[in-house]
Amino acid sequence: MAHAKDDKGENPPPRIRITVVIANRYAFDTEVATGKQIKEKANIPAGFDLYRRMRGGNESIRDDDSVKLHDGNHFFARPRSNVS
Repeated sequence: MAHAKDDKGENPPPRIRITVVIANRYAFDTEVATGKQIKEKANIPAGFDLYRRMRGGNESIRDDDSVKLHDGNHFFARPRSNVS
């Protein structure tokens, strides 16, 4: 791919593409939800593991775990790992 020349006739460095993912916010009408309910509300596929960001690390949440929700909790999911 040829790069456009700048005013000095030189080729500027290629631009870098940065993708930013911003998670949506979801409201719950209860203080406790299971991991499965959280995943369903956020349309997270069944083959993904759910985590809650915590000070000092991340908390793994299984589908059948009951989670006490707090305003401002941050969750994320990633594909299930087969590493044991």
